[in-house]
Amino acid sequence: MAYKIDDFVYDVESTIDTFGVNVEMEWSLGPKLKLLVEQGGDLTSQGAPTLGSTGLPGRLLHEDTSGRFKIIVARFPSGEPTPIHAHSRWGLECGISGRERFTVYKRLDDGSDDASSTLEVFSDHHIERGDLGYWYDSPRNIHRQWAEGEEPSCVVILMGGDGGRDGVFDVDRGIFRRS
Repeated sequence: MAYKIDDFVYDVESTIDTFGVNVEMEWSLGPKLKLLVEQGGDLTSQGAPTLGSTGLPGRLLHEDTSGRFKIIVARFPSGEPTPIHAHSRWGLECGISGRERFTVYKRLDDGSDDASSTLEVFSDHHIERGDLGYWYDSPRNIHRQWAEGEEPSCVVILMGGDGGRDGVFDVDRGIFRRS
């Protein structure tokens, strides 16, 4: 029996209801997201078409009616890093195709002065098909990604909340620009 998007949505809802939103909840959903990539069919043709923040086509697979999470398929162009950005909540992604560089940052300052922000690398690795990448609630909700190689990377992403960006960091100037 194949594991489909509806099965994953049920598991996400049940896990959040049981454990709340925490690191253990995210980690427990990682193997389920991998199973979705392995058995869920062609996720790049399911759900509603979207235009991602990178300008490449994506898909909206599910948006929780209570606003707790959304599931999308996103593509990232080769050699074009996203800006270093913060999402309002946690997230988990699994590689579908291509090779992605995925860097998560931790904000070291207290966040009270957006004109004086300091980041350090929390994790930095590559994601290929079936590999997982995590970011967490603040202060580890900051990341960037991009495809390495000739082809775009493609990932399925489970995002907490509405998945929106809080803003973008200009690391060279130490500035955080809110969305």
